[in-house]
Amino acid sequence: MNKDLTLDELRSRLDRLGAGAVLRISDHDYERLFGINEVAAAKSAQFAKKHHCVSVPGDGSVYFRKSNSDAYRSVELVQDAPPMSR
Repeated sequence: MNKDLTLDELRSRLDRLGAGAVLRISDHDYERLFGINEVAAAKSAQFAKKHHCVSVPGDGSVYFRKSNSDAYRSVELVQDAPPMSR
């Protein structure tokens, strides 16, 4: 049985990601947490940035990728990331 993802759970998962790791959430969870209008992308990006991640929409999912802010001194995508985690 799948339960709906909460913001607290998403925060916790993003904080535990290592540099370059990716977390995928369903479009259903994304829309429920952030909305479906033009404001949703900005809210998602701001939320991701607070956790040193970037959010990238995909096919049926949204991906949050952890940045390596120590290496670049900014929030950037990391090249050659390890396999995706759930």
